[in-house]
Amino acid sequence: MILVLCAVWVWQQLPDGNLKLVFCDVGQGDGAIVSLGYFQALIDTGENEEKILDCLSDQLPFWDRHLEVVFVTHPDSDHAGALDEVKRSYEVGRLISKGGFGDMVRAGDLWFEILSDDMGGAENENAGCESTNECSLVITMRYKKFSALFTGDMGEVQELALVSRGVIKTSDVLKVPHHGSKFSSSKIFLEAVSPKLAVISVGAKNNYGHPTSDTLMRLDGVGAKVLRTDILGTIEVGTDGERVWLKK
Repeated sequence: MILVLCAVWVWQQLPDGNLKLVFCDVGQGDGAIVSLGYFQALIDTGENEEKILDCLSDQLPFWDRHLEVVFVTHPDSDHAGALDEVKRSYEVGRLISKGGFGDMVRAGDLWFEILSDDMGGAENENAGCESTNECSLVITMRYKKFSALFTGDMGEVQELALVSRGVIKTSDVLKVPHHGSKFSSSKIFLEAVSPKLAVISVGAKNNYGHPTSDTLMRLDGVGAKVLRTDILGTIEVGTDGERVWLKK
């Protein structure tokens, strides 16, 4: 009986062939895991080391201590503060904190592409941006017919610049910029993305008033279903490349 239970537990740890997109509840910060088979990518780490490690432990098979790629959108502590602890706890294949438009990472049918200009990313806090937020890496992820957009803490100026360049396409899932700040998620940008699901990674009762009512109204205006980590905790989206579902 013990052997059977162990076998069932190990079987449950095996990848199921679908892509999982997990927005970890890291408090006031960002941290997302993308898993497909034995490939795992982490996009930002949040600041709370315990929270991101707990999320990684929950989402990765217990024997897997390797992250194929870690993206850091910018150096602010709520996005990169737990990076050192992640690197101590997991072997990181590639760390990407800087990149230029069109840079890609591919794993089979899974693609990550950087849409923002090479402005120094998380390695250069003085790269011609007004703030580190405006230096955020913006990453689109595609898997067959499914797409998601990760936006770091970019603001309206960067949003409109990307829209004007024609690089913002419709996406099934949007990681809402800057935790739902009123200075991001402009109407023009949201209409270009037209997301089905809009995930706001935000801490409960945070001191910034995130997400703002203005942002929530604009998201409602484009018909997006809003999912918030301060209300739902960790959020898991699954897809086979066509259908999209939420884990209950």
